[in-house]
Amino acid sequence: MKFSPFRTVFSGLLLALILPGCSDDDQESNGETTGSDPGAVSVTQDWPLFRRNAEMQGNSLEDLKPPLKPAWKFEPPVEEGKSRFPIDASPVISNGTVFIGSQDALFFAIDLQTGEEKWTFETDGGIKAPAGVFGETVYVGDTYGIVYALATADGAERWRYETDDQIEGGVNGMEIDGQLRIFIGSHDVNLYAFNTETGKPEWMHETGSPILATPAIIENLQAITFGGCDEFFHVVDAKRKLEPKEIQVGGNVLNTSAVRDGIAYLCHYGGVVMAIDVESGEKVWEQDTGVEYKASPAVGEKLLFVAGGDKRLVAYDRVTGDEVWAFRGRRSFDSSPVVCESAVWIGGGDGYLYAIDPATGKELWSYDLGTQIKASLAISRQTLVVCGDDGVVYAFRPEDS
Repeated sequence: MKFSPFRTVFSGLLLALILPGCSDDDQESNGETTGSDPGAVSVTQDWPLFRRNAEMQGNSLEDLKPPLKPAWKFEPPVEEGKSRFPIDASPVISNGTVFIGSQDALFFAIDLQTGEEKWTFETDGGIKAPAGVFGETVYVGDTYGIVYALATADGAERWRYETDDQIEGGVNGMEIDGQLRIFIGSHDVNLYAFNTETGKPEWMHETGSPILATPAIIENLQAITFGGCDEFFHVVDAKRKLEPKEIQVGGNVLNTSAVRDGIAYLCHYGGVVMAIDVESGEKVWEQDTGVEYKASPAVGEKLLFVAGGDKRLVAYDRVTGDEVWAFRGRRSFDSSPVVCESAVWIGGGDGYLYAIDPATGKELWSYDLGTQIKASLAISRQTLVVCGDDGVVYAFRPEDS
């Protein structure tokens, strides 16, 4: 049968594939923003979304140079005689506040400078998903399938909406016709577009399987993109005027793709790294590595950075797909890399925090955190925030700060 790069989505057409997790840039202008008031994302020295910006690029607007030293650690309260729940959710940072959820059904706002708790909100279910901050509201989903909108100042609940299954992916958003919409996927196989004023879905897009990815948005195309556990890369028109597209990728996508210059970069559980032209649906290049990928890629001006279960962090030429260098850690990488001008930062399954030279792949610095790192990192105001499997949030700053 002749391969077609995409096909129209029919509700309920695809069966969910059962694999683990799928069951039931370089410096840019500091003036970059996503949307406009009141839903604008301030990105000047902020990390308000899972991979920093709407295109999920995983690159920092500021340069953070190693070596670093511990600045503070936040230890959530725990009942006597019990252990803390792991923190698998990745932190987001806005206006000097770190927002992070835990699997013990608590969502925290932490002062970025001091590490002191600002407020705590109790959710119905545990939290594995990264939050997203837009203006004065932070949005997050939990394992009960509930999406919450909370005031960033004090955690006051503005609204909640219950989907039909758990949420593991993060939030993204875009202004459409002058009004902010946020987008989030659920294990109930739907991508939701929420009206942020009413807290109700404007529309739902049904796929054939659970959605674990945080959607990446290409604003000039008004396109929402994400990979699914149905072995397809989905492109959905935010205004619902164009037919949605599905591009076959040959493996379940358990992570979030990165987009730059209209090209989506993804790595999936079937062992392939690839680049896709979003507008045409054509594959630009692909590398069959045989590696099962959980971590999301990061993309800079010239290089794509991919971390995997083979203990390697690999830099690819993002135009040709050729491997440029590879760094090998002690154990697998589930945490997604974060790119600065001076270093690629990543947490390992071996409990080490690494700084890697982005040009050569050589190790510049490492720190033994003493616990596995699965959550991705975030950088803001010369502070690197990392969460551990020990349920503690850690912050690092340059030694001369």
